[in-house]
Amino acid sequence: MKLRPRRFGGTFAAYADASLPRRQTPWRQARWCALDFELTGLDPERDEIISFGAIPIADGRLQMAQAVSGLVRPRGEIGEASIPIHGIRATDLVHAPPLEVALEVLLKAIAGAALVAHTAAVERAFLGNALRAVGLRLRGPIVDTEELGFIWLHDRSRELRPRIPLSDLAAELGLPADRPHDALGDALTTGQVFIALASHLESRHHETVGSLAGASRRVAGLRVFHP
Repeated sequence: MKLRPRRFGGTFAAYADASLPRRQTPWRQARWCALDFELTGLDPERDEIISFGAIPIADGRLQMAQAVSGLVRPRGEIGEASIPIHGIRATDLVHAPPLEVALEVLLKAIAGAALVAHTAAVERAFLGNALRAVGLRLRGPIVDTEELGFIWLHDRSRELRPRIPLSDLAAELGLPADRPHDALGDALTTGQVFIALASHLESRHHETVGSLAGASRRVAGLRVFHP
């Protein structure tokens, strides 16, 4: 059953009703959006989003003029342990909008797009929670650039790592890591990494929205046979 947003009409309904790229669509013909959050911690049941960055991708190119970012005022306190990571302090968030308001900005960028994130389970969990709070559900696939990186590294050198941070993957690809742990900076790096990886993988196999979204299954198959 399709959930209906608390706010009928406007940005919330546009997100709920937007057409998404089909799984068989060649990846360069699909609309994507690179996404990153900065958080108070990594527990989606307890922690909160405190900043976001999103950059649409069309025709295999970053659409920087359409990039969005912002701070989010959390309901609870920011854990002291997270501040050295993202550099965001409680005083920086005093005048930031609450998540429900900030979502309107974010949803304009991601409506009708397949999403891209690094270690995407984190963005999937936090975005899913945020959407449920306003009566929406997360729609469409989220492609994980870490999983794509595992495939590319295996194709290149038969190497299969347990994990690969975004900045390390960017370095492997000869790309800069723009402002690590800044949401818009990480969204930019994620978008650049995604385009590079999809292009590399496309040189070996025809890549579609569905094949890139299914990267985790491809990696699981590689791990079965990897020594």
